[in-house]
Amino acid sequence: MKRTILSLAILISASFIVDAQKVKEKDIIGTWKLVINIEEEMEEEAEEADTMLEEVFIKAISGFVGGIMEDIEIYFEFQADNDVKITVNAYDETETERGSWYINKRGYLVIEDIEDDDDDFHISSDDDEWKLIDGILVSDENEKDRSVYMTKVDN
Repeated sequence: MKRTILSLAILISASFIVDAQKVKEKDIIGTWKLVINIEEEMEEEAEEADTMLEEVFIKAISGFVGGIMEDIEIYFEFQADNDVKITVNAYDETETERGSWYINKRGYLVIEDIEDDDDDFHISSDDDEWKLIDGILVSDENEKDRSVYMTKVDN
């Protein structure tokens, strides 16, 4: 009986562990596309709205922002020398920025800005970690709903 309860407890606790793999350099090198599901996120916010007016406002903004996001593509090109080239394509314009990346002690990807006082473009905050889950890179802030993630576009 004790073994059955112990086995059941182990199985239940194992089912709560996220299937995040430790990131390896060979898995990261290459080009990744950033995917932002803003409409799903806004839909959830609308459902949690306190008033009808707030819900209507969130839904209106969601459509507007979703339309803008359709015209923006962001690519991260991770290079073996721990440099990352970030390319933003928006409205027939292309902007390229540089950053650096490393794999921390926990086995997660961290992307850092290269310091530039004249630059308003920031990749992430200092404590963002990206986890490799089911072949996609998922930001730790968006791990549950996967509203922001990266998919590999080349090998």
